Amino acid sequence: MASNSKTRGKGGNGRNTPTSTKPAARPGSGSGGGSAPRGGSGPGGGVRGGTGANSAAGSNSAAGAGGGTGPARRGKASAEDRRAKAAAARAAAAAQERRRRNLIVAGVVVVALIVAGVIGFVVQNSREESKPVVLPAAATGSHNGIIVGQASAPVTVDMYEDFQCPACEALETQTGPTIRTLLDQGKIKIDYHVMSFLGPESKRAANAAAAAANEGKFRQLHDVLYANQPKEHTGGFTKDTLLTLGAKAGLTSQAYKDAVDKGTYDGYVAKVDGDASKAGVTATPTVLVGGKQLSGTQLTPDGFRAAVTAAS
Repeated sequence: MASNSKTRGKGGNGRNTPTSTKPAARPGSGSGGGSAPRGGSGPGGGVRGGTGANSAAGSNSAAGAGGGTGPARRGKASAEDRRAKAAAARAAAAAQERRRRNLIVAGVVVVALIVAGVIGFVVQNSREESKPVVLPAAATGSHNGIIVGQASAPVTVDMYEDFQCPACEALETQTGPTIRTLLDQGKIKIDYHVMSFLGPESKRAANAAAAAANEGKFRQLHDVLYANQPKEHTGGFTKDTLLTLGAKAGLTSQAYKDAVDKGTYDGYVAKVDGDASKAGVTATPTVLVGGKQLSGTQLTPDGFRAAVTAAS
């Protein structure tokens, strides 16, 4: 900024002499070749600091090329994530479809097995029901029961039992001697209903008992079978076992052997089961004295004897 000052001197002409005060020249702005600018923008000057526009652009370029976290990188990662999620979804859907197919196949197999079992059961029952009902000679009691004892005995005892039934064996062990004594004294006669609801072994034993009754040896085989009762469903009453036990009871005839081997009285055994069910019998042993069913406490020796006395 210029300022005018008036100076009076001896030799002066008295005129105002303008003086100018100029600002200091900026580095490198003159034309006389002063020092080159530090930023390297003047002609012929080298770039010292590298802080210009070109340097900034180079820095950005280096950051992009060096694998920074720029938009391009993030976009690529997002695309990979989407592809991974899509692949996982497809795998899950395929696994679910496989499980669905496996469940369908398993369901079909189960249904087929059930149907086959039902058909087999019906066919087996039809075969058993179609067998001729051959009654043993002693099957003259109610519901085709086997009568043991004197026909003139005043009291009839109905005995529903199964040779595989543990409770029946317990009754035989505890009260059997009393029953046999009353039977031998002519005070009772027994109407035996031999059931077979505990399976094939029960049926084989009942068939053998019917064959024994046909030869007048029911009581003998009855006692031997209980004395050698196997545990339930253990395969104890095989045909060979029944032949061996029959021999102990004095049953050695060919008729007994054939009956055991061929199941001659299987139809009769099935009929006894059916008649017992119709009579309302649901368990063994079931004992009736003079038509009245005994309770558990009456199945003791004293209880049984008292029931017979009351029915006489």
